[in-house]
Amino acid sequence: MEANPQQSQQTQQVQKRASNGRVLSFAIFVGVPAAIFWLGFLLVGLLTVAFMGEEDTCNIARVPMYGILTTTESGLSQLLGGAISSADSIVEEIEAADEDEMVRAIVVDIDSPGGLPVAADEIMQALADTTKPTVAVIRDLGASAAYWAAAGADYIISSPVSNVGSVGVTMSYLESASSTELEGSRWIELSSGDYKDAGHPERTLKPEEEEHFQTQVDVVHDYMVDRIAETRTAITRDELAALADGRAYVGARALDLKLVDALGGMDDAVEYIATSLSTSKDELTLCSPTGGGLGDLLD
Repeated sequence: MEANPQQSQQTQQVQKRASNGRVLSFAIFVGVPAAIFWLGFLLVGLLTVAFMGEEDTCNIARVPMYGILTTTESGLSQLLGGAISSADSIVEEIEAADEDEMVRAIVVDIDSPGGLPVAADEIMQALADTTKPTVAVIRDLGASAAYWAAAGADYIISSPVSNVGSVGVTMSYLESASSTELEGSRWIELSSGDYKDAGHPERTLKPEEEEHFQTQVDVVHDYMVDRIAETRTAITRDELAALADGRAYVGARALDLKLVDALGGMDDAVEYIATSLSTSKDELTLCSPTGGGLGDLLD
């Protein structure tokens, strides 16, 4: 891989935020007596330099995957402060970390109930394609599409009480046809094809339409199981299929079922990486997570 002499994206963002902090500190101290001002400014400057010095040496990228997974980025996802994560931004961070010569490994920080199948598949593939050690750390929740994405990592860690798995697919929705009739309204069907308005909540689903949708769900379900089993070699396809009924398991049980590799947290992820790289844990520093909401929108 061609070496990249530029500083890592995550380190640049940390420096930028630290710089913003110095400006804000200056504004806060304006108007106080000169002696107090300069003393305070000096202390803030020293703390900022110390903080930046520590972050300048970080060499494990930490990629956040919080909230519902979507495929594309949007201003709304940023304003929601982590309630939505896009595959576009997560894949970009993974690829940037993989190309950055300063980064020795990648940790994906997961707290997500799932989301879109395409988003999960893209993130999983990006992790599988990296040339560096990758660890997925499931915090409170790593379910459905989020677990699918995590399966691309070399190693999965969860808390003993995390919610893990929920391998399955749903297209369920709330039908309001009876309420429409009760209100005196009537559905008028004007479509160019028999299935064009199939699934509209204000009319009853026809048997042939339900069969069509269930077929789609089954196709995506089988693909999900195939893809997870393809990248997660700790569990066989048959073992995974037996668990793929939509149930989520606490982390301790997920370990028994081979859905995760170990119980723990970020510190355990760094320890695994140190072992993988045959280096001392003291030589590794986990970077602060990048991305995540309103802060980035204002940067």
